[in-house]
Amino acid sequence: MKSEVLEVFNPVSTTEVINLNFDVELLEVTISVDGENIDVIFEEPAGFRVLDEGDLLEFWPDCSMSVGWLHEITSGGWFDLEKNRSGFLSSDSSDIIEYLIVGVNYCVSILAWEKPRVQQSTR
Repeated sequence: MKSEVLEVFNPVSTTEVINLNFDVELLEVTISVDGENIDVIFEEPAGFRVLDEGDLLEFWPDCSMSVGWLHEITSGGWFDLEKNRSGFLSSDSSDIIEYLIVGVNYCVSILAWEKPRVQQSTR
């Protein structure tokens, strides 16, 4: 698995996914970093999944919180796993970008068409 770190906080910071809001046009993932809330907003995502960090052991240590909390997965991630399914119609799409948001208890994998916006949360 290969990735590029997009967002980093102090390595001793604790990042937690605290809220997800999805409608047809937006996926908004709110994380808390040492009490500061941040929204990561994806417009018209192709898909997403939420898993316990323990179910993503193949991503560690490359995507651990000590490295960063927002990663762009460039190969060997969830998208590559889905490509192995015959029913995955998006397998030939070279425009899909995979991201991983790392939290203490939950991680969110996102298949997106463009980079997310990262901003101070209004929550």
